[in-house]
Amino acid sequence: MKNILMVFVLSSVFAFGNTCSQDFSIAVSYLAGEKSKDSHSTSEKYAISGSSVSYSVKYSGRKGKNDIDMDKVCEFTEQNIENIKKTIIAKELNVTDSLFQESSKTKSFEQYTNISIAISMDGNEYKIRINGDTSELKDSSLYKNSMYFITLLHKMVKDCS
Repeated sequence: MKNILMVFVLSSVFAFGNTCSQDFSIAVSYLAGEKSKDSHSTSEKYAISGSSVSYSVKYSGRKGKNDIDMDKVCEFTEQNIENIKKTIIAKELNVTDSLFQESSKTKSFEQYTNISIAISMDGNEYKIRINGDTSELKDSSLYKNSMYFITLLHKMVKDCS
């Protein structure tokens, strides 16, 4: 299963190298962490190529009782893909942009994120990178829209069989 997942992820990554491709693909990496006395983080990865989807979640540090590492492969419907494309456009994620929080890392408590979104859609490629303390990123529309998109993907993968 892990070999199949790795082949799928690698083929999705290589698909982004072909700028003439009309195929639809997405690669999302989302890390959410907390620097504190009980530090922990959650790392999620989504790869969509056509209608094929792979999802992986890994937890480190302090874990809750429902925090179980998982890998999942499934198929989205045509309607799912259309909803994703509409969301990309509506939330203005069809851009190449980055957002990096610049303040020092000397805080004793911090909730942070590292987001990477690569989209290949309608012959165009878009890349979004976000990194920093979520309290300082929270007012940015790029951050809010990216989080909305990741939440949508999470729900869709959860419901996918």
